[in-house]
Amino acid sequence: MGKLLLILALVSLIILLFATSLFPQNPDFWLASGGSTYQYIRGLLALVVMLQLTTRPPRHVWLRIVSGAIALVVGVWAIEATYSDHMLILDTLCFVSASVAIGVTALERKANVLNVIFSTKKSFA
Repeated sequence: MGKLLLILALVSLIILLFATSLFPQNPDFWLASGGSTYQYIRGLLALVVMLQLTTRPPRHVWLRIVSGAIALVVGVWAIEATYSDHMLILDTLCFVSASVAIGVTALERKANVLNVIFSTKKSFA
């Protein structure tokens, strides 16, 4: 489930990244901004998503902290900017989906934690 979220977020980021720069007047992309700031943010998020896809769990704690902070900041910013009518809807959907996917992988647990929990439940029974 986590990889599927990351792959779908990466696909949406790449589509908007290239389509808004190559076809800015296409009616399909009128609901996404082609500004350079949005392009940089899409590129940064695509890089973080690629980093999450290429590393294997359990990831290093600093990578999880940094990626979780990026996901939190981008998610809150996207919702606030949409609420104040500064961001278009395709950008909002793309940024929120990427921040949720990155946030889910940043909150992962180690497999050993679950083994300890299940082993202690068996010992009490």
